[in-house]
Amino acid sequence: MRFFCDRCGLCCKHIDQIPELKKFDSGNGRCENLTDENLCAIYEKRPIICNVSKMFELVYSSWMTEEDYWKLNFEGCKKLKRDAFKM
Repeated sequence: MRFFCDRCGLCCKHIDQIPELKKFDSGNGRCENLTDENLCAIYEKRPIICNVSKMFELVYSSWMTEEDYWKLNFEGCKKLKRDAFKM
């Protein structure tokens, strides 16, 4: 199982809720590196916290299965989408 990103950009439009990404916040919760096409302008040099695979390897693999990790990411993505449609 892998996390499929549909490039909606919602995770990058709500970084104000992630303290580790505060320096990338353009002032409205949106990452300053998010392009108009919902792509990352610094993708190859993005912070580790933005790299789902590396975060599993470096942080979560010691206490969570890979399958559970992908499910957690998928659920977080679904929540962002649900919350976005409530507005």
